[in-house]
Amino acid sequence: MKIAHNVKLLRLLNVVPPLLVTAFAVMFIFVVVNNNQMKLENDLQTLRDDFVSSRKSMVKAQVEQLVQQIDYEKSRTELILKEDIKHQIYTAHTISMNIFKENSDKSEQVVTKLIKSALRDIRFNNGRGYFFIYKTNGESIMHPVIPSMEGTQQIGLQDVRGNYIVRDMGSLAKKNGETYYTWWFVKPENKNVEFKKIGFGKHFEPYDWFIGTGEYIADVENDIKNTVIDNISNIRFGDNGYAFLYDYSGIVLAHFDKEFQHSNLYNHQNPLIRETGKTIISTAQQGGGFVSYFSQFKPLTGKPESKTSFIRGVPEWEWALGMGFYESEIEDPLNKRESEILQENQKQLFELLWLSVLVAMLFIIISLYFTKKLSKSFMSYEDKINNDFDELNKVKVQMQYQALHDSLTRLPNRVLLEDHIFQGINLSRKNNNLLAVIFVDLDDFKKINDSYGHSIGDEFLKLMGELFHKVKGAKDSVARFGGDEFIFCCPDIESLGEAENKVREILSIFHQKFEVAGKSFYSTCSIGVSVYPKDGSKAEQLISKADIALYKSKSSAKGRALFFNGSVDEAVKRAFAIETELRTALLNEEISIVYQPQICAKTGNIVGVEALTRWHSKKLGVVSPAEFIPIAENSGTINALGDYVIYKALFDINSFNINNAFKLNLSINISPKQLLEPNFVESVVQASEDLAFDRQFITLEITENVLITDLSVVLPILLELREKNFKLSLDDFGTGYSSLSYLSNLPINEIKIDRTFIDKFLTNHQSESLVKTIIAIGGFCDFTVVAEGVETKAQLDRLTQFHCDLIQGYYFDKPLPFNDLIAKYQSCNVSCD
Repeated sequence: MKIAHNVKLLRLLNVVPPLLVTAFAVMFIFVVVNNNQMKLENDLQTLRDDFVSSRKSMVKAQVEQLVQQIDYEKSRTELILKEDIKHQIYTAHTISMNIFKENSDKSEQVVTKLIKSALRDIRFNNGRGYFFIYKTNGESIMHPVIPSMEGTQQIGLQDVRGNYIVRDMGSLAKKNGETYYTWWFVKPENKNVEFKKIGFGKHFEPYDWFIGTGEYIADVENDIKNTVIDNISNIRFGDNGYAFLYDYSGIVLAHFDKEFQHSNLYNHQNPLIRETGKTIISTAQQGGGFVSYFSQFKPLTGKPESKTSFIRGVPEWEWALGMGFYESEIEDPLNKRESEILQENQKQLFELLWLSVLVAMLFIIISLYFTKKLSKSFMSYEDKINNDFDELNKVKVQMQYQALHDSLTRLPNRVLLEDHIFQGINLSRKNNNLLAVIFVDLDDFKKINDSYGHSIGDEFLKLMGELFHKVKGAKDSVARFGGDEFIFCCPDIESLGEAENKVREILSIFHQKFEVAGKSFYSTCSIGVSVYPKDGSKAEQLISKADIALYKSKSSAKGRALFFNGSVDEAVKRAFAIETELRTALLNEEISIVYQPQICAKTGNIVGVEALTRWHSKKLGVVSPAEFIPIAENSGTINALGDYVIYKALFDINSFNINNAFKLNLSINISPKQLLEPNFVESVVQASEDLAFDRQFITLEITENVLITDLSVVLPILLELREKNFKLSLDDFGTGYSSLSYLSNLPINEIKIDRTFIDKFLTNHQSESLVKTIIAIGGFCDFTVVAEGVETKAQLDRLTQFHCDLIQGYYFDKPLPFNDLIAKYQSCNVSCD
């Protein structure tokens, strides 16, 4: 019975496999055909939806970008006006001063005539701008528009709101040297409305004049509007893409069809255009949105066609701005792509069916041949096969894991991160929600490696990976992006507030002391955040913009977070432009040095100057030291810049000292990075020796923060500088973490009170006490105390009462070019006894 049973079993094995293969092949082919058809229909619909959505997102993003540009230009109206009229008056004042100096031997009447001749016919701002001159007592010296006023007394001249224009402007200009002033006038073409006008006047001291000009804000804003309209008129993308601009009254301000431009939509003879115009303007007035309509003009064909546009309103200027795409631009490529997909699908289906039949037949033949042999050996190999498959599966899983995860922290790597962001974008788009990409960079991680070794650094990265993993949400993911950088992906969030909460949660991790392999230390992180869909719709875009925000965050201050926006992007571009231009600024002779006098509080005599850097870029214009010095430090150009400043300042002041009976002390600010250069001491010593400059008259100013951060490294350098007979000054004293414990051990000669305390110490009791205390500390430690930013006599009197040693500020002098310093102080005496 057993043999018979085995024979039947073998026969069954010979028949059943071919039958099963045949049945499976038929069923497989049926399922494949059915699933293929369903997948094709879904793919085509998804393709159509994504295509339309993509085009809408594109035009919406373009319109939103234009609106941001318009808002930016609009916000700068008053700033542009002020900068322009100030520049014009500075030019007029320079012309007048040069005429005065060149004709110093002539009478006031003759010089006045020469100045009026030079300024009377000058016009600017499209012919609207002109210069006027008044004495500060109100007498009109020059008025090109109303010459009859010249020689008359205008001290009582008032605007429509009762402001005394000449009296107030003259008084302020004389008091402060220059001043802005605002008044209101009706304009000749519109006498029913008061228009705001901003003026700027500068005191001309030789004749007690003030030279002034003014400009209506409305006129400047109209200039900006016209520039914006011209720019929008020239926007093109592709064969048919363009921007159009209407005002709320129906006037076409900008359009691809120049014949259509300047027409009135509300009065157009074509009723379809009238109704479309009303719809577009109404949409703009309600905030904006998509509008589908029948356009009368397609640039490529010149024929009417259905179109969808995104409209946004600019309420302050009552504008409707839009961009769109034509239906054929979607249908033609979409139909072509659908046809290609259909053909490819049919080809693949045919190949799959043919291959399935061939494989099924081949397998049936092979199964008949090997069934007998397989039936004999199957049982013996079953366990081995199962074990082999388990082992292969484990290896496969392990390799997949290693390919997608960081080997140190076990977190996802950047490959898996991009996939998480891609999936998160799809989820967020589906639920009409946001997605945040949070770029985290550990601050000063290199110091941990340098101080404790790379093994401690690796353990710290592992710990951070564990802590970051704990704070991520259920839908979130966190990856190690590389080095000491981590990225959170937070999808399907409903508001920016959720992203801000997540950022705060990440920052809170660093409110503790970290214990790693027996080492204790504190650390911080900087964060940059980008948000879908505002900042991009792809992983690469979102990571890049989060990185830009991170860069800006670290450059401002470590341990902070910053969300990406237009201003961040502009700031980073501005910093890059400054860094690029700064590398050639010295070669182009754009860097100059000015000198601000330091006055003895007891005697009122000059005893020294502080060298300050100024940069007038040929491409960027005037760039503030507060802006370009940090960039120079970060980009590595600070050493070349610092060497130039040291040598040039020593050269100038040495020439001053050689030609005068008294010698000025020279103060030079030293960057922390420059100070820590290995050859800094040798280079500054060499510069002084090359110019034979007595080093007892050189004071090197360092900031307080560099002492706190790197005191152990800085102290030997300071001691060496003191041994070389240089003086040392602690700049901005009181703004950092001032400590008497290190102050008493430093080899410094001088402390400088920061201008922020001087600005308010007369009105703020706490600031007054702090200033008084700093001066007392200076006296106790035998330090010279310098007060910066002194601008009034009241400040000077109080500082003198407190026994402050030296005064520096606009009350005595602004920073002067070297020639002006010579002209003003060459004949002065110097004493602070």
